[in-house]
Amino acid sequence: MTTDADLAALRAVGGVVWENQRYGAVYVVDAHGLRRQLHDGIPVVHLGQAEAVEAVRNAFPHVRRTVVALTCPREVAQRRITQRQTGDTAERLRAWDETGPLALADLTIDTSKVRADVAAELVSQNVQHSKAAEA
Repeated sequence: MTTDADLAALRAVGGVVWENQRYGAVYVVDAHGLRRQLHDGIPVVHLGQAEAVEAVRNAFPHVRRTVVALTCPREVAQRRITQRQTGDTAERLRAWDETGPLALADLTIDTSKVRADVAAELVSQNVQHSKAAEA
């Protein structure tokens, strides 16, 4: 969380890798924060658009990453959105409809078929396999 003034300052120095405005909020990936997370460990960056993935890749081209596309059928998304009671179901479904597939994903998981713990294990296995292939 930040203030409008802090976000304006970040934009002014080119510190915004990706920015998206949806659901009455501004979502930002900032270069400094991501660089710090990369230094401290393995960050997980949740992005909703293929363009955002490309922006992060371009900002940090030498970082090895695993891109995971989480997907589910529209009716499952609708049910989940409705259950969350955010009050903006139509806007969220419109965003779901406008979001195309992530063509360059290393792994795609249908969250309507794969439990969260199994998905996490699949991601971990994919990361380990990628490390072994580089060695």
